[in-house]
Amino acid sequence: MMWLIILNTQVNDIGSVRWDKWSSCSKKEGDHISWTPFTQFYRVVLRGSFVANATSLSGNGGNGSITISGIPPNSSVVKAYLFWVDEDNDNASSGKFNGNNITGIKIAEDCTSCWGTARNALFYADVTPYVTGNGTYTLSNFPPLGCYFGSDGTEGATLVVIWCNNSEPVRTITIYTGDVETPASICTYSSYSWTHQNFTASNPVLEAKYSISIGNGQNFGESPAEYVYLNGYTITNTINGSTGPNGVCGNGSLWDHFTGNNPSWIAPNSTSATFSVNNVAGWDCWHPVVSVLSVSSVDPITHTCLTPISVDEKVKVINDMAIIKVSSRAFLYSVDGKLVKVLKEGENKLKLKKGLYILKENNEIRKITIN
Repeated sequence: MMWLIILNTQVNDIGSVRWDKWSSCSKKEGDHISWTPFTQFYRVVLRGSFVANATSLSGNGGNGSITISGIPPNSSVVKAYLFWVDEDNDNASSGKFNGNNITGIKIAEDCTSCWGTARNALFYADVTPYVTGNGTYTLSNFPPLGCYFGSDGTEGATLVVIWCNNSEPVRTITIYTGDVETPASICTYSSYSWTHQNFTASNPVLEAKYSISIGNGQNFGESPAEYVYLNGYTITNTINGSTGPNGVCGNGSLWDHFTGNNPSWIAPNSTSATFSVNNVAGWDCWHPVVSVLSVSSVDPITHTCLTPISVDEKVKVINDMAIIKVSSRAFLYSVDGKLVKVLKEGENKLKLKKGLYILKENNEIRKITIN
């Protein structure tokens, strides 16, 4: 009876530092898989942005679904990428996306997340042909992960969809990928940073939307001291496998996904932004793999939208002067992201060319036209 109780405790600790040390799977000279530093995977400048969502695949036999929402009407899908992580022994992974067979391309790896496999590996597939816009997309037949030492299977997946709409401000979108296992006592680092570059933020910043996905998060009762930051601002202090459904071992889903939009976190005219992680608790093994950033910018457009232009309102013109009323200080931009005028509270009379403009007031964005 005592032997059964001890075994149960050890199985529940799979994926933790305690299990790793008990099983002698912590790093040794000569058998450490090289970690993969974060690098730019994709960049585009367009009138549009991205949406992203995620699911755990560890608790449902390699099956799940991801719901995409927030793409405006009359928008077109430019790119859709599916990213997923396997506790991996054979450098291969495949499954079905909305019923379509896909084969993963491995782009990053690091040592096993305390599961006793040869490595954990990040795979991706271009699923653009199968994503039409908002909706729920099914994932099936991915390698199922078992709650036992050495199991080869999938932790979770994130779907990133980049969309375009001519009625939107110009934004630069960058995707970075890598695989850095924490904490340092097990694999690579306890803290790690990487920087998104190749953009020039507008002034002021209209959007600073981010997304980050982390594999193998579980809840072992550790203190909330597992940090993720963007430019020093805290995104979260807990990596517990919060993306449902619950994982195969019952103590977290092995997948965390965080997204938000905080323009104040990016300085106007800045050309970079830094993500960082810090596994202060040092109890659970987890690893960041994908980060996405969309920043309103003044960069030259690299993808031209084919969608029609829609507007929120038409501006009244009297004697060649446009009358724009705002309830507080606001900013008027041309559609290419350049600041046209800072508007004062109340009625503003401006001599403007005919066309589409972007008005930002109290973080609300309106599209206006002058005929």
